[in-house]
Amino acid sequence: MEATSITILGGDLRQCYAAEYLQSKGYKVICCQTPDFPYHSDIVKADYLENTAWQSDLILAPTPLTRDEINLFQTEVNCPPCPLHDLWEQLKAEHTFAVCNLPKKQQTPLENTGCQILTFGNFPFFQKENARLTAEGLLAEVIRCTPFALSSANILLLGYGCCGSCIAKLFLPLCRNIYLIEQDPLKENAARKDGASPIHKNDFSKVLPQCHILINTIPAPILGMARLSEMHSSCHIFDIASAPFGFPADTTEKCLLPYYRIPGIPGRFSPVTAGRIIGQTIERMTEHAL
Repeated sequence: MEATSITILGGDLRQCYAAEYLQSKGYKVICCQTPDFPYHSDIVKADYLENTAWQSDLILAPTPLTRDEINLFQTEVNCPPCPLHDLWEQLKAEHTFAVCNLPKKQQTPLENTGCQILTFGNFPFFQKENARLTAEGLLAEVIRCTPFALSSANILLLGYGCCGSCIAKLFLPLCRNIYLIEQDPLKENAARKDGASPIHKNDFSKVLPQCHILINTIPAPILGMARLSEMHSSCHIFDIASAPFGFPADTTEKCLLPYYRIPGIPGRFSPVTAGRIIGQTIERMTEHAL
């Protein structure tokens, strides 16, 4: 697959820096509904209803595609909303639509456009680099939000996928212990080799009250109300999973535990690097060489 022209849609500053990277590599780039660049840029900007926005080979969607399942995710307040159904009407069979992860509700409408779909969220290079940025940003947020030294804290980590393993490796030298809940035996063994301490249900009553920080990476409820009530009264919960997240907000409110829902960490803490990673991912996946 080759692409020589790219339209970059909506999103946050990551899209701007992805555009900058891709243009530097020789792609013809148009930005549409993106935030204003924080510096002077000669990259062309267009409205999503203009024909020029849809003359590109590849359309790069924001990360995430949408926050409400209705409109395209965008942070530029001066741009009108871009309904997803309008977006699907603009796509043609000759387009390639690149998206990090495609929500299930949007899969059929997008497939009906006939365009080629390029999902890059599971591309190994992107997964690894994005997880590293997520761990770094989370560390900054944990230090900012907690009233105690990380060196004295026990951490409970839910999940040991790409993000979970990067978090553990970054946090392990800085905290007292990292306890882990992970159902995959292979991932559990990897965590043990890295220095984390996997626990099981019979350990919960002993371990949970000792934890000062809970970090969730799994987009599904793993610990219910009864288990959360066993946590230390000053435990801070950081939920970095994508929707539907790991905890309903009302559950943590009932337990009176500080709860921080922080998806999209790379875009908040390191948009320059995160944007370039998106650009590099698109470049690698399209096998573009000028």
